[in-house]
Amino acid sequence: MTSFITQSVGKSGVNKKKDVELIQILLNHVRQVSNTPKLGLDGVAGSKTVEKIKLFQSKVLKMRSPDSRVDPKGRTIKSLINEAKYCVITKPLAVKKNHVMSTKAITLLKGIEKLALESYDDQTGKKIDKWVKGATIGYGHLIHKSDWEKYKAGISKAEADSLFKKDIRPFVNTVNSSVKVALSQNEFDALVILAFNIGAGAFKSSSVLKMINDPSAKTPYSSIEAAWKAWNKSQGKVMRGLNNRRNSEWNIYEKGIYKRW
Repeated sequence: MTSFITQSVGKSGVNKKKDVELIQILLNHVRQVSNTPKLGLDGVAGSKTVEKIKLFQSKVLKMRSPDSRVDPKGRTIKSLINEAKYCVITKPLAVKKNHVMSTKAITLLKGIEKLALESYDDQTGKKIDKWVKGATIGYGHLIHKSDWEKYKAGISKAEADSLFKKDIRPFVNTVNSSVKVALSQNEFDALVILAFNIGAGAFKSSSVLKMINDPSAKTPYSSIEAAWKAWNKSQGKVMRGLNNRRNSEWNIYEKGIYKRW
C-alpha cells in the first residue's frame, strides 16, 4: 500500500499534507459515512478529518476501540481503498520528473554556506596561507591539494558563483537519479541541500533515501524526519550548527519554508 500514503494520518499521525489530502478524498467517497458533511481537501488533519477516520473505523472495520489514525500498511488504508476504489483509479497519479534547483533554494544555500573570497580551514573557520585538508573557498568549495595554486590568492564573486554552479550540479543529478518517487519542488530542494552537505555517497546509502523510495523499508529510524535529523554529528559529536541546518532543511522538505536559522 506504499503507493497511496507515505506516513500516518490522523490522531498522533505524521500528517504530511499530500497524505492527508488523499485520505480526505477517500473518506469523501465512502458510502458508509456519506451521511456526514464532506471534508474540505485542505491537507490538514483537523478534528473533522480525525472524527471521520474514527467513524469509518467504527462503522466499516467494526473496531471496538478506533484509534482515529490511518497507517501506510494498516487495515484502515486497505479498507478505505477498497471502499472508495473508483476514486483512487480516477485520481491522477503524481509523475516523477527531473527537477532543477529553485532560485530561493540556491539563495538560501549560498546564505548558509556564506561567501568566502579567501581560502579558510573548514574545521576552524580561520584563514589559511597554505593548503590543509579542510581548505575551502567560495560557497563551501573544498579545495583539492592539486588546485591550491589556483585559489591561494583568492577569487572574485563571479568566480565563486561559477564555482558554485559546477559544485551543485552533481548533487542535483544525484537526487534526480536516486529518488524513484515523485517529489514536489520544495522536497527536491531540501534533498539537494542535504546531499550537498553530507556528500553524494552518503546520501545514496542513507536511510532518508531508502524511506522516501519505500516508506516500509527497514531502517534504524521511526520516520524520515528522524533519519534526516540524525545527520547532526561531526567527528562523532553532536553539533548545534548541524542540528540547525537539519531543522532548516526539514522545514523546506515538510512545510516549504525556506528560512535560515
